[in-house]
Amino acid sequence: MRPEQKSQHLLGVARSKAKMLEYSVPEEHHIKITQDPAKLFSLSIGLLGDLAAAINRGESDSLADLKANLLFSARFFDSYLQSKLNETLDPYLMLLGSASYYLCDLPGSAAVLANHATELSSDEDPYSMGCFIRYLLAPDRFTPPDTHVGNFDGYFFDRYRLISYDYKSLFINSSLDDFDFNVIRKRMIDRAKDIRNVSYKIGGERQLLFSDIVCAIIITKIRNSAWECLPKYSGLNLNVWYPAILKPGAIKEFWPAQHLLGQADVLKGESAIVQMPTSAGKTKATELILRSAFLAERASLSIIIAPFRALCHEIKNSLVEAFHNEPTKVDELSDALQTDFEIAEFLGHQQILVVTPEKLLYVLRHSSELAAHVGLLVFDEGHQFDSGTRGITYELLLTSLRSMIREGTQKVLISAVISNAQAVGEWLNGEPNVVEGMTLIPTFRSVGFASWLDQLGSIEYVDSRDAEQGEFFVPRVIERFNLGRKKGERTERFFPEQALKPNGKPNPDFGKTVALYLGLKLTPNGSIAVFCGRKSTAAGICKKAVDIIERGVPLALPSDFSDAQEVARLTHLHVENLGASAPASQSAAYGIFSHHGNTPHGIRLAVERAMRDNLVRFVVCTSTLAQGVNLPIRYLIVTSVYQGMERIKVRDFQNLIGRAGRAGMHTEGSILFADPVIYDKRKALNEKWRWNQVKELLEPRNSEPCVSNLLSIFDPIQSDDEKYTITMEALDFAKAYIKDPDEVAKLAAEIAAQHKDKKFSQDGVERQVAWRISLISAIESFLLSHWDESEGGLSEVDVTSLAEGTLAFSLADDQKKEHIRELFQLLAGNISANITDPTRRKIYGRTLYGLQDAQAIEGWVQSNADSLLAIVDEEEALDLSWPLLTRHINGGVFTKFDKPEVLKEISHEWISGKPFRDLLDIIRKRKAKMIWGTHRREFKIDDVVDVCEGTLAFDAALVVSAVCEFTATLNQAATSDLIYRLQLFQKRLKYGLPSETTIALYELGFSDRVIAQDLATSLNLDATQKTELVKALKKDRDRAKAMMEKYPKIFLVRMNEILG
Repeated sequence: MRPEQKSQHLLGVARSKAKMLEYSVPEEHHIKITQDPAKLFSLSIGLLGDLAAAINRGESDSLADLKANLLFSARFFDSYLQSKLNETLDPYLMLLGSASYYLCDLPGSAAVLANHATELSSDEDPYSMGCFIRYLLAPDRFTPPDTHVGNFDGYFFDRYRLISYDYKSLFINSSLDDFDFNVIRKRMIDRAKDIRNVSYKIGGERQLLFSDIVCAIIITKIRNSAWECLPKYSGLNLNVWYPAILKPGAIKEFWPAQHLLGQADVLKGESAIVQMPTSAGKTKATELILRSAFLAERASLSIIIAPFRALCHEIKNSLVEAFHNEPTKVDELSDALQTDFEIAEFLGHQQILVVTPEKLLYVLRHSSELAAHVGLLVFDEGHQFDSGTRGITYELLLTSLRSMIREGTQKVLISAVISNAQAVGEWLNGEPNVVEGMTLIPTFRSVGFASWLDQLGSIEYVDSRDAEQGEFFVPRVIERFNLGRKKGERTERFFPEQALKPNGKPNPDFGKTVALYLGLKLTPNGSIAVFCGRKSTAAGICKKAVDIIERGVPLALPSDFSDAQEVARLTHLHVENLGASAPASQSAAYGIFSHHGNTPHGIRLAVERAMRDNLVRFVVCTSTLAQGVNLPIRYLIVTSVYQGMERIKVRDFQNLIGRAGRAGMHTEGSILFADPVIYDKRKALNEKWRWNQVKELLEPRNSEPCVSNLLSIFDPIQSDDEKYTITMEALDFAKAYIKDPDEVAKLAAEIAAQHKDKKFSQDGVERQVAWRISLISAIESFLLSHWDESEGGLSEVDVTSLAEGTLAFSLADDQKKEHIRELFQLLAGNISANITDPTRRKIYGRTLYGLQDAQAIEGWVQSNADSLLAIVDEEEALDLSWPLLTRHINGGVFTKFDKPEVLKEISHEWISGKPFRDLLDIIRKRKAKMIWGTHRREFKIDDVVDVCEGTLAFDAALVVSAVCEFTATLNQAATSDLIYRLQLFQKRLKYGLPSETTIALYELGFSDRVIAQDLATSLNLDATQKTELVKALKKDRDRAKAMMEKYPKIFLVRMNEILG
């Protein structure tokens, strides 16, 4: 028995009806149903019964096929329920839908339906067996049936009671009193089979189905139980797992993703590449990997590397909660590149460190002995090591770690789907142990396209596995409103905007306004993320939202469905940071929040927490949403698949759409492409490229391989439109750079002048030349860090070995492998010729800079030694180092001030703690403009955040870190005091804060500049150590708690954690 094409069509009818209700299409405009989807009940119930019976008979060969078929039943029961075609069936449908979801391995969706299940009437539920099923699927919400009449009722209720007692001990409130898992397992299954056997003798059809479901759920629950799985998969005795399983909130049942890890022996210490979709249970899986390593005594120190500060923060918080009241310590190192830690603090006990790649690289270059103590390494979002300059750092960190850690150290790389996972596994672990979980479906995902060929727009739904296969459409979804004119405006404003401008040209904002419309329309149903390819687009949508709301658009506001207090708190934080006139502040008041690279760190954390806790519902975001942070999104509305000039990668898009439909919160996530041009022009010869691109993005098998950025040094120089290339040999380029770096920098102008007719712009070529220089610098820094590991320094054999240890070498063809060896030897020879003193080489290796930059910084320190030793505060340090900083920061908004003196002024105000709004006011008062090609434009608040939290916090702080390294060689009496002052200066640049107290508060978890300063001022705090600040906060706990009431939940929760 399997669903055929006709059945799939009827399922589409039910789904279409459900979607019309979901989109609030008036009843009179609903599509006429010519065939009743109720005809699918017999098939769907039969599929459920078939799988349940097979489980009960102990069959295994046919289960995979039966589960695949049951997915159809689960979706039908759910869709029929949502369609409201027969609401008297709702309790029954919830029960069958939940059971179907559970038995076909979608436990999150099963929980969603079970938690909303209502009780069946006594006529519909013989012997209250349905009530018992409901309890088994949602034991935290419901209790087992406890009343009965008649002899047979008594028999069944007695079995319910006995099973429930054991069930509770396994899955709810576990206790070691009289606990023997093997006895409990046998007892529960025997009693469930008793229920089934008796039902088969006396029951009707519904009771037979229910008894099969009861028995199958119990057998499946036990097979999935932590009690069963942890000993089997870890090879450890169940006794050692007792404390972990007994903890409230501990994993009691394995999801499919966790089974895959166990089957790959990851819990037994095997290294692996793990590919899992979002919301498949990776967080709990990581906890299990850590626990198994600790319990088996394979590790006492475990390190988790995550490429983004926000992701580090989220991982640390989840692990602190998981290991609460246990001896295991969890710490997140600050990402300031300085030694603000003691290695001894991490040794001698079970320790988890959460760090960024840059920080770990810094730590290892200063305290390489730490690597010998590491027993487990987890690389989260590991595919990011081919993303930009940070990706180079990530790759070379992994290369270093492979040679530094002791043999047998477990390495687990968790990534989005990549097409060459086996090759990456061979390089990292020496074996292609890949846990392939990308076929897991934590929730169903529907894919729809906005279409607007008539007066009212519609949504066309397609098969998520084949976009050419249409499923159904939802009519009359999008309506255009005339919002009139404001004073001084000549033309009326419409929302959504028209597809064409008055001059007949395409309107680039058409799809964006459709996205905003859909988001506002769907907000009552659940949380919304509007995805934009650019940060400026996200800001523009927030601005547009404010405009149409102020014009009186007749749509409900997201704030109406959000927590009013949290919206007010978030708005307050926005205003304090960005000012009341910032688009993000104005839209926040209506419950619409931005989330992108230029959103201040504290605001990003607060918005993420509010979304996660379902306190707010609407976020406008860029690819930051795909960077590992877990947000429960029901609708992902896509405005563009381009990030700047480049199309988003397939693997990043798959990671992004994985955010739609959070397991345990939704049974379906919706991906909506908002630009009607994509669908409506899909067959037009010159327009169908958009449709073809989307089809490619929707297919996970098209995911790109994880490449090495180092290999890009062999790429040719490309024209802006990528139609023309100019070959530039990597070795020739490196030789030219070694000979005269300044001449190489002039290459861009020469190439652009010679090939201007082929669209080689100077900016475009400069970026590519700078990129190659950054690759050379990264290799030099890597070589320097390894140079003096042996007494005689690096030999040619050692250099070759380092080259051959890179991912680049592993992935390269034979010709490029030889070129990589030659490139490494060339750069090593230059280092050997220029830096002969081992002590200097070691210092160079600690700076994270290449040879040229490190030499320049060293020379500056020596030339300015007396002035450095004379500085008395960080403001003087900034003035003195300003020429050095501007020389070594070569890109971004930082270099585009037409009045450089204004840039210096706002840098001073940044480290003094002035909010971004005040910094923008300074720029405007000084009438500074941004250089924009041959033009000038006004600075925006996002530009200010970019300069401060991007450039000053990272690039400038990196320069100061190198200055600290070379200052240590001055050998003068006041050197230690100077280094202390410079390190404080570095952190002030990093966080934009005025004092050690505010910095310590920020690092204590109040990670917002406004909040850290408000705490210090309002509570008169002056301690500089975190332990002393905690004491001070506890001493003044009432005022501390009261102060946090005006700030978002994440910071209020952190204060409560500290106060205890």
